[in-house]
Amino acid sequence: MKQSKEEQIREEIITAAAGVFEIYGFTRVSMQDISKAGKKGRTTLYYYFGSKTEVFDAVVEKFCRQIFNACQAVIDPKASMATNLEKFYTRKLQEIKLLTKKYHLVLEDLKQQPELAAAKTRILLEEEGSVLYTMIRWAIDKKEIAELSEADSRFLAETIVTAFKSFEQEIIMFNRFPDMEAKLSWLSEIFCKGLK
Repeated sequence: MKQSKEEQIREEIITAAAGVFEIYGFTRVSMQDISKAGKKGRTTLYYYFGSKTEVFDAVVEKFCRQIFNACQAVIDPKASMATNLEKFYTRKLQEIKLLTKKYHLVLEDLKQQPELAAAKTRILLEEEGSVLYTMIRWAIDKKEIAELSEADSRFLAETIVTAFKSFEQEIIMFNRFPDMEAKLSWLSEIFCKGLK
């Protein structure tokens, strides 16, 4: 699908900003730095984004979307729910670890501003819940887990997302659970056994 000129300019700004944030972190970057890196005038930059935080949000959303798409690509309606959970969250943790390694200066800045960091971890939360809901419905259709109402299926999906989100935050912000990928199979099995 072809991008409009405005979408293309916005994407160029986001790409340039990602490079600046990688080099300098979040705190030390100014709108002028982003403007220079993107080879866009300040007027153009402010037409698309009102502040550095808005630019940063767009960069984070872009990366979150890429991670989410990579995670969705590894699940399969024929696989068990435990396998899908394990694959989805293993891929997510691998992608997050690569990103946080590359943007370690941003991560250090976010540790100093927990309210900013908390907001960033909530991006695509609803979409993730929808994917988990789909996995649950696949498992019910295959009689892999007990029948659940739609409301209970949605609640369960949100609960699983919240549980794994807590692990992700601990891994990203505090470098806890270094062998989490090894534990994902075990956690996925526990979730699914309790639903039979």
